[in-house]
Amino acid sequence: MAVQERTGPVVGIRSADIGLTSGVAAHITTARAVFFVKAAPAAAPVAGHLLRERTTNQVLPTEIPAPRLLWADDVAGWHLLVFEHAPGREADLAPDSPHISAVVDAVAAISVPCPWPDAPSITGKVTALLRQAEAILAECPAEYARYGPLVKAFDLEELAGEALLHADLHSGNLLVDGERCQVVDWSMACRGVPWVDVAFLVPRLIDAGHTPAEAEDVAARVPDWSSAPRDAVTALAATRALFATRMADIGPAHLKEKRLRTSAACRAWAEYRIG
Repeated sequence: MAVQERTGPVVGIRSADIGLTSGVAAHITTARAVFFVKAAPAAAPVAGHLLRERTTNQVLPTEIPAPRLLWADDVAGWHLLVFEHAPGREADLAPDSPHISAVVDAVAAISVPCPWPDAPSITGKVTALLRQAEAILAECPAEYARYGPLVKAFDLEELAGEALLHADLHSGNLLVDGERCQVVDWSMACRGVPWVDVAFLVPRLIDAGHTPAEAEDVAARVPDWSSAPRDAVTALAATRALFATRMADIGPAHLKEKRLRTSAACRAWAEYRIG
């Protein structure tokens, strides 16, 4: 009802994948237009993500290739976000994909000064990764002996910065329409050094079929990658690999296969960089 009061009568609804979070995500068709709606109870664990997405989208610079937040409201104990409809399909990240150029352009375009002064730092997210990495190192020190020194020496301050970060780039958050790619779902947006977004994308490219070397060649097409310190990237890769392995071990059964693929991709990249 709250949506229809602003958009007019709804004549069609198509649910969208909401990933690992609870709530509602749907494409809403009215007589005038198509909208994308996200909502969740204010008391739900995911509520903080919606609030972060709302705050970020309200201040996104016009040059960011992303659908705009049209309006947001708190209704009957729910957080409600209504966006422009973004045409296109999930990006194909395979080595021979015609989408790669559009994805590279989009990742380069989102590297701007963070427009949200109080945005959390990427160091908070990576601290959470480190906790899980340290847990698996404690459980299996011999198996991951080469990773231990990297994780122990990881200086999170090398990630601190004032650039806007999406912090969750993957094919589902990259929508390609022709030669244009839009970046959606800013629920993990934060600030840091811009090369971190590129680093988080590299294992996604490996999972899609790139070798680690090929994935880094794609990364190198994003200008910010040239500023990435080698040791910091390797430490982040090792930490991400251990985190992904831990999540595959302890996560829910229905996500096991997907998380095992992610773990394999992250470990392939870490092994490539460690040498």
